[in-house]
Amino acid sequence: MGKPLIMMPSVTYALKGRQILASHGIKAEIERTPKGENRSCGYSLYIENKTDEAETILKENNIKTLGRTERENVP
Repeated sequence: MGKPLIMMPSVTYALKGRQILASHGIKAEIERTPKGENRSCGYSLYIENKTDEAETILKENNIKTLGRTERENVP
């Protein structure tokens, strides 16, 4: 299984999303979205264990997302 990422429409949304998640006690990291994904922005949020909860919080706070993707785990 890969590393789950929530794709964001812009780096601004990624920054706002990370801040909102932090206020809910969820650590999020901003990462480049893997190449080849159909996207308008190259940034995603990585949340280690609470991806479903994080996505719900983002939606409740009107933070637009573009769906999910996964980055292959690199040993």
